[in-house]
Amino acid sequence: MSGEPTDRRDEARFGAEYYRRTFGLDELRPLSIHWWSVSFYARLARRLLRRAGGRRFLDVGCAHGYTLARLEREFDCCGIDVSDYAVGRARANAPRSRVFVADVTAELPPEIEAGGFDVILAKYVLEHLPDPAATLRRLHGLLAPGGALLYSVPDLRSPSRARRGDAWYALLDETHVSLLEPDRWLELTREAGLVVERTFADGIWDLPWYPRIPRLLQYATLSLPTIATVALARPLIPAGWGENLLVIARRRAPEDPAR
Repeated sequence: MSGEPTDRRDEARFGAEYYRRTFGLDELRPLSIHWWSVSFYARLARRLLRRAGGRRFLDVGCAHGYTLARLEREFDCCGIDVSDYAVGRARANAPRSRVFVADVTAELPPEIEAGGFDVILAKYVLEHLPDPAATLRRLHGLLAPGGALLYSVPDLRSPSRARRGDAWYALLDETHVSLLEPDRWLELTREAGLVVERTFADGIWDLPWYPRIPRLLQYATLSLPTIATVALARPLIPAGWGENLLVIARRRAPEDPAR
């Protein structure tokens, strides 16, 4: 798709009601879980862009554009999403960014060019796709040599999955069609031609675990590592100790030694 209306099935699945059900209200409420998440990923992306010495950033599945809004004053930002609704919100929230209705698995606008991005973020995207391997290969092609991909997917080893069972957040979303074991995600990443540089977790936030303990008390204790991680914008929590697996992978540069 290139500026064309999305498939109506995508809009039905990822329209306004989906985002309100998944993230709550349309507005980003300060100190909400979603607010912390946006802060964390934006700061990680900024750090990766500065490390690469690059300016070109692509947010795949940009949703409301809150991450773009945090970066667009410093960097050349693009975003894509399959939802007309989400793209409309993103254009309002991040007016300096170029945002398109597009499907990463299909035709992309000419502005989303091969080798055109120093950092790509795919936050909560790959688990929605029936063939994530193909998408990882495509993201590899969109990165500049030496560019970095940051993605996150539900971690099936999450302690919350063991505690909450079928009520774990990742099992409640019927659009999660690719819930894979962490080793399989890393295997697919390497098969796409990317070098896995780091894996880590986002921490525990799908609470409560214990029905007889006040929810606020559980957040105050179990979420402390998450708060520290976000505040410092550092990957401090080992993979397997959060709700999601986060991966930083890089496209090899010509000067990289052959492997």
